[in-house]
Amino acid sequence: MIMSNLSISSSYLNRVKFISSKDYALKANDLLIFNIYLPNFNHIKDELSLFLSSKEIKKSERFYKDIDRSRFIIYRSILKFILAAYTKLDVKNINLSLDFNKKPYLESHPYLFFNISHSEDYAVIAISNKKIGIDIEYMSEDFKYTDLLPDTFDNSEILSIENAANTKETFYTLWTRKEAFVKALGKGIDEDFKYIPCLEGKHTVDYDLLKSDQDWEVVSFDLTNKYVGSIAFESNSIIPKNLLLHAIPNTMKELYEMAQKING
Repeated sequence: MIMSNLSISSSYLNRVKFISSKDYALKANDLLIFNIYLPNFNHIKDELSLFLSSKEIKKSERFYKDIDRSRFIIYRSILKFILAAYTKLDVKNINLSLDFNKKPYLESHPYLFFNISHSEDYAVIAISNKKIGIDIEYMSEDFKYTDLLPDTFDNSEILSIENAANTKETFYTLWTRKEAFVKALGKGIDEDFKYIPCLEGKHTVDYDLLKSDQDWEVVSFDLTNKYVGSIAFESNSIIPKNLLLHAIPNTMKELYEMAQKING
């Protein structure tokens, strides 16, 4: 029987402020997360929209609410800036394809892995040389999550939530761990979602569940006091992980400057 090792933990992310004079590069052990506070980009939304394809513009127009349309335009275009920077391609030449699970990828650079998550006013983009998945969630005061528990978690996980000092935060933390992991696997939410481990510690998982023989790590983090998140990635215990949370500049000039610095 083929088994994978899965390590789940929580960590404080190293936060990196954008400095225009600094050179950026993606190293083998880097797991970079770009943090986007979406309201800060509303003033350049129209300029950012110029970098979207006609299909992406049509997708944005299908959002019922203006705020959701604006959010999509912002985080999708910034994703293109980041990918252009790390591939040395022109932003307008970044054309995303979809795999069989409808997960976006860059056909010209199949070994540059990225993933994006959005919740309310924040979006995050993760990029690495490893397969990765990321999920953030806004901890809504109004969301009634208890009805989801039986279909989403096993008995030990439900008990962990019910016995936690902060049940809501624990629910969202465990949810983001599962969500980030299935996104890294390329599975999406399916009937196996309930059986994806999410409690802190070491786990062994059957190949039939993951359809992967790789070892994995999932790390949870606090984005702000109202948002929690998790990132999942292929694990190599020999190479220490370097988790960095980058701020994104919110002017077109600085976005171009960021790309030039990463390109070296």
